[in-house]
Amino acid sequence: MTLPRSLFDFEGSWNLSRTIHDTRAGQVVHAQGQASLGPTKGGLVYDEEVCLRIPGQAEMKGTRRYLWLDAGDRISVHFDDERYFHALYLGQVRSSDHHDCPPDSYDAVYDFSSWPTWSVTWTVSGPRKAYEMTTEYRPR
Repeated sequence: MTLPRSLFDFEGSWNLSRTIHDTRAGQVVHAQGQASLGPTKGGLVYDEEVCLRIPGQAEMKGTRRYLWLDAGDRISVHFDDERYFHALYLGQVRSSDHHDCPPDSYDAVYDFSSWPTWSVTWTVSGPRKAYEMTTEYRPR
């Protein structure tokens, strides 16, 4: 089985498909788009553009940016303002981590069992949030 073993295994362009099961709102949201990971000092910049489809609303565009930094056996993921977000561990079929953002709680599970296709599932809970978001990435 081939697994990502380096931050730079993620460099390049990816098609993404996202499904959000929002328990609190009682709906399923879908997004399609692209992500690119390109070189920056100490790692890669993750840029994402999606078209988000929320039931009963017009389609809308969304963007995200993160910094992925080399941290040896893991990738340290930071928000674009350089605040730490979470880590994903390399050389494993699955990697999980937790992020507290009081009053909300975020749990991630990365799945590399079909590398180079991979996914991340976030389970989010809090006083106003209850959803599971899965994003699948495929090489472009």
